[in-house]
Amino acid sequence: MINKVMGIDIGGTSIKLALFDVTGLMLDQWSIPTNTANAGSEIPVEIVDSINERMNQNNQELAEVLGIGIGVPGPVTDQVVKRAVNLGWTDFPLKQMIENSLNIPVALLNDANAAALGELWKGSTEPVQNVVFVTVGTGVGGGIIVNGKILNGEHSSGGEIGHIPVQAEEERICGCGNINCLECYGSANGMIQTLNRLADETVVSNTKELFTLIQMNNLLAKETLKITVDYLGRAIAGIVNTLDPEEIVIGGGVSEAGQLFLSPLRDAIESYAFPQIAGNFRLRKAILGNEAGMYGAAYQVVSTLKEYAI
Repeated sequence: MINKVMGIDIGGTSIKLALFDVTGLMLDQWSIPTNTANAGSEIPVEIVDSINERMNQNNQELAEVLGIGIGVPGPVTDQVVKRAVNLGWTDFPLKQMIENSLNIPVALLNDANAAALGELWKGSTEPVQNVVFVTVGTGVGGGIIVNGKILNGEHSSGGEIGHIPVQAEEERICGCGNINCLECYGSANGMIQTLNRLADETVVSNTKELFTLIQMNNLLAKETLKITVDYLGRAIAGIVNTLDPEEIVIGGGVSEAGQLFLSPLRDAIESYAFPQIAGNFRLRKAILGNEAGMYGAAYQVVSTLKEYAI
């Protein structure tokens, strides 16, 4: 019998599921649509049904699954999903519902934290225990790992990097309700807004167009990138100066621009980093993509099993 764990990543449109052995080898993966009808009340049942169906199809035994990790788009505690706006959940007892149905231990974690753990486990080229993971996409998210464990925080809000307050000459209202959070300026949406404001007209509608302009040596696009990485550099350097991690991992859609984005971002972080850290930190692009959350959710189970030597 092979001991296995399962990693699940619940998104707004799809739920990705994967089966792993305890070394992190992915044995199977599949997905189902996210049913947000009736405040997401059917999601747990559909997850359970999907797991049972898949295991039966592959002649696999649920008894071999030691635990299930589940990444959720919102703050979580050990027992409940505190809030998942896109799913319609508030204080939702997902852990208990899945455990009662499958009789398998469940670990809950925030989806960005799950992605961070996934990159720690299978994305890094060498063993690391202290990582700052930043996603730069529609918003700015992230996860912070200290001594191999995710920093969830007293109010289940650890790693909310996108909501670090920044100083700016203008005011932008964040989706969280605050004014001038980092993601108002450092995200894909923030970059687009910055360029269009600099140009005083709608020049681009996405970052692919923006980076194309940068490659064409467009001065306003280059100024936009400089402004954006300065905001991100200040914030990330503040975290790095506090934690002194082994690795900074950058994910999200904007990271797909590669060194066109990562190189100036590294320079910006370097300019604000503590002298002992500047020039000595490792920064890389996330490599697991959409699979990171599944890997990280599974790792949460594996690390718990190791901790208790089960």
